[in-house]
Amino acid sequence: AGLNDQVFALATMNGDLYAGGDFTSSGGTSVNHIAKWDGSNWVPLGAGINGRVNALAVMGSDLYVGGEFTTAGGISASRIAKWDGTSWSSLGSGITSPAGWGHRVFALAVHGTDLYAGGYFQYAGGILVRCIAKWDATNSSWSALGYGTSENIHALEIIGNDVYAGGYFLNIGSVNASRIAKW
Repeated sequence: AGLNDQVFALATMNGDLYAGGDFTSSGGTSVNHIAKWDGSNWVPLGAGINGRVNALAVMGSDLYVGGEFTTAGGISASRIAKWDGTSWSSLGSGITSPAGWGHRVFALAVHGTDLYAGGYFQYAGGILVRCIAKWDATNSSWSALGYGTSENIHALEIIGNDVYAGGYFLNIGSVNASRIAKW
């Protein structure tokens, strides 16, 4: 039956395809912004997410989800969450911003046991990060990548130990960088 609205992210894990986006159903099945393709049908991941999913990333047997939501599976999860195949969990206090700022995760990338998140936000786990942050899955903690930037980050990629970020920014940290930079 397909999905009833836009898809913004795809990921594969253990041979399964996952989709995230603005959709809420497939045929008569409620899938709430995140679903797994089982080969013939879209299957919900628990109660799903309560808002748009913009990014998906896989670390081991866990699916990380970033977007514009406040709950995952009915639990509080501010713009970022983890699906372990059975249940949802939050990543600390998640991604937040003061009034007037965006609250969006647009990109995720994995390197070992580190998850990088980029978007339009100010804080990750209460730490000032300015649009880009690192989640250490081993220690369950957030950290900043230098000073960050004041403009959206829409793309992240890892090559070796380097993190590449692309977006609207003209500087990141104290470096002039016309919309792309390396950490």
